[in-house]
Amino acid sequence: MFHSPPTMDFDLGNLTLPLSVDAQTAAKVNPDRAPSHARTYAYPKYVWYSLASFIALISVCHFTIKFVSWLHSRTRTVKPATRGPRSLRRIPAVVLNVVRNVVFRITVSFGRSYTLNLTELFLGCAYIAFLFTWAFINTTNLEGVYISPQYYANRAGLIAATQLPFLIALGMKNNILTLLTGISFDKLNILHRIAARTLCVLLWTHAAGHIIENGTAGNIEDLQETWFRCGIMAISAFTLLCLFSVQPLRSRAYELFLIAHLFLVLIMLGAVYYHVNNNGLGYYIWPSLMVWGLDRFLRLIRIFFVNGGYLTLFGTKTSPSLRATIEVISPQFLRVKVRRPDFFRWSPGQLAYLSIPSVSAMPWEAHPFTIASIDGNIPRATDGHSSSGENSPSEKDVSFESELVTAQTLLPPGYSKELVFLLRVHDGFTKRLLHAASSPTTTNRAFNAYIDGPYCSPPSVRGFETVLLFGGGSGISFILPLLLDVIKAANMAVNPICRKVVMVWAIRNPEHVNAISDDLLRALDGVSESLLIDICIHVTASNHNSANDDEKASVSISDTATKLLEAQHVRVLSGRPDITAIIKSEVDGASGSMSVNVCGTAGLAENVRSALRAASTPSDILKGGPSIRLHVEAFGM
Repeated sequence: MFHSPPTMDFDLGNLTLPLSVDAQTAAKVNPDRAPSHARTYAYPKYVWYSLASFIALISVCHFTIKFVSWLHSRTRTVKPATRGPRSLRRIPAVVLNVVRNVVFRITVSFGRSYTLNLTELFLGCAYIAFLFTWAFINTTNLEGVYISPQYYANRAGLIAATQLPFLIALGMKNNILTLLTGISFDKLNILHRIAARTLCVLLWTHAAGHIIENGTAGNIEDLQETWFRCGIMAISAFTLLCLFSVQPLRSRAYELFLIAHLFLVLIMLGAVYYHVNNNGLGYYIWPSLMVWGLDRFLRLIRIFFVNGGYLTLFGTKTSPSLRATIEVISPQFLRVKVRRPDFFRWSPGQLAYLSIPSVSAMPWEAHPFTIASIDGNIPRATDGHSSSGENSPSEKDVSFESELVTAQTLLPPGYSKELVFLLRVHDGFTKRLLHAASSPTTTNRAFNAYIDGPYCSPPSVRGFETVLLFGGGSGISFILPLLLDVIKAANMAVNPICRKVVMVWAIRNPEHVNAISDDLLRALDGVSESLLIDICIHVTASNHNSANDDEKASVSISDTATKLLEAQHVRVLSGRPDITAIIKSEVDGASGSMSVNVCGTAGLAENVRSALRAASTPSDILKGGPSIRLHVEAFGM
């Protein structure tokens, strides 16, 4: 497929390619050979220069925003924002809100598989157009034939090959792109899928171009060469990789997808390296192997140290940090608690990969779940905390270290050593976990386990005057730690600006409250009076509907859950929540900054987006209405 470059001197601007004496005659016979080779080797470099410049621009913007936010946090006052007459000083906030409504809150759905906001859609389309422009630009030969395969065939393949390190980096858990841009790996994974399908099309364009250019006889002759057969193997493995990654197949057989992904990636990278190295271009491929290997190495080191310094995949040796306790909340809901080492730290909303070898289909099988607990318990309000929100300068300048010391002093020892995962039972790993925990032969429901994490870059809900949290089913795993963090910060007077937090949780069965009752009841006991809390639990199952929305659900639940449902800050309602009415009511009554976070189905996320577009208007912001930041943590495989 890739033909060796000629070895005489041909000058195209500043690019000089060596051509042999024998090739001079061929160049005279085929005058397109030299310019096509020159563009084949030059244009992929231009692609990388452009892509690197764009990543650098995003990185500069990311670090600039972080620096400005840091300066703002150092100078922020606790004086609450108020509404008033329209003011031109709020025009920047209006512009920012309009931009957010357009680029982040308008979505395009592609069946049931994908829902992209305009930013993700634009970046994906721009990347596709960018690569194909460089692949097909200047492909008119000297005889005036447009889109000559002699010009685009090798070029399309080489551009695809040079993008493999970028493709691998987009799909890795540990990658420099997240560090530079601040975009977590789960968001970059969307571009990873788009890039993979684009490169697959480019590789087939490369193959089709050679079939057109060389004809059947020429390709049969090349088939005797090892480098040619490796090219066929690489493109076949890449195509299978893309087919196994389609959302319906990935959802139905996730474990099969993981196995296929691992082995097909290795086959593809090895075959494509041998294929292009035949022309001395292996330096475009081996960085992909380095990126992939570095991620696996870092994950292995992390697993080794996080799990007590050793692994217990097959043996009976164990330690407290490698024991997972499983509680069956309902046939659809599980709670898993894992004791972790003291040095393991995480932020509210981060996830970790959980593996239980005795339940997993394979020893290395691990699945991502959001950590439903926070790093440290919720300390009760003390006499030194102001309940009015007016704090002394020393209280406002409490450091992170003193916060941890206070938390550990006020907390029962051992609570912060637990990682809590709330799992919705599906086919595969979670169903096997349910059967193992429900088995009559299981005595203490404790299993050897190991964890890998934490991952993701969840938003911080501190620094906002109003916080809205929406969750559906197991989406509570994401919004619960955010709620606990707000309460914790209010109790410790490290976030005096927050005045109200609203959590809306939609569940099918009331017994699901058992999963969060212990932690949430402990948090609400002694909460700071300066923070207004409104927790709405919506029971959507029809057999639990009631004519009175304020009626408590009368089902068999634990005593702790009963106390929670009767708590001052908790309401139990029947039916689905009216997202539009809730958001409109909160936006109309708020001012300053507002953080809205949602974790659930695509329908729930879309309802929140559309409600925000309708409720947050330029006219309202000019009067002092809230500036809203939205974060969507979507369900996905």
